[in-house]
Amino acid sequence: MQPRMNTNEHESEKAWEGPKREFQPRMNANRRESETAGMWKRERVMRLQIQFEKTARLARMAAAAWVLLAVVVCARAEDRVRYEARPGSKVEIAGTSTLHDWTMDGQIIGGFLELPAGVKLDPSQADLPGSTGGKVDARVEASIPVRSLKSGHSGMDEVMQEAMDAKDHPKIEYHLTEMALKGPHAAGAPFEFDTKGELVVNGVTNVIAMPVKIENAENGRLRASGGASVKMTDFKVKPPAPTIGLGLITTGDEVRVTFDWLIAEPAKPAP
Repeated sequence: MQPRMNTNEHESEKAWEGPKREFQPRMNANRRESETAGMWKRERVMRLQIQFEKTARLARMAAAAWVLLAVVVCARAEDRVRYEARPGSKVEIAGTSTLHDWTMDGQIIGGFLELPAGVKLDPSQADLPGSTGGKVDARVEASIPVRSLKSGHSGMDEVMQEAMDAKDHPKIEYHLTEMALKGPHAAGAPFEFDTKGELVVNGVTNVIAMPVKIENAENGRLRASGGASVKMTDFKVKPPAPTIGLGLITTGDEVRVTFDWLIAEPAKPAP
């Protein structure tokens, strides 16, 4: 009986040998696929980690840059003093015509004068601290609404507003480019400056030079005053003529612009 059982076992092993040989490659293939998938997964995780670290690093750099910019802006703001426009200002445009001289007056001058913190505009003192060789690193932005200028005659106001194209260019603007002390200053006298700046009328910009005085005014304010002569045609403004004159009344091209501008430092908040 024993030899027959051995023979049966041998035949059984031989019968299993075929499927075993076929199954083994499939197991190996599955194992390789699993290993490959795991490898790609690990690589993807590593890539995501690297990308996250790069993004986090860029975010930290951006945040640091914004903080630095804020510090610089604040430092610059603290290094300068701004004098803002106050009510009570006056501006006058004076011209001529073949009939009579004329003026237009306004009481609105908006904007500000900005100076380095070291420059002290105190006319009661003999010197001007903070200036370099008499030059002052000042910034001025001023504007006058065209429709705020009145002659006392509505017809003339309309003619001038139309000539200056008040609809498309509602403001006369001025931007300071240079400011220098004229000479030695006596305590108690106004500061006198030679200035240059860009005057914008009717959307046209021209550089003008004019002397400017700055002196003390009431209630802790300063008064800046000055003037310059300009030609209307330099700003592409046609000297207006009333239609009722039938061409017999003409307006001179040159006008004189003068101003008294009241400015003051903003009130400091109570502690």
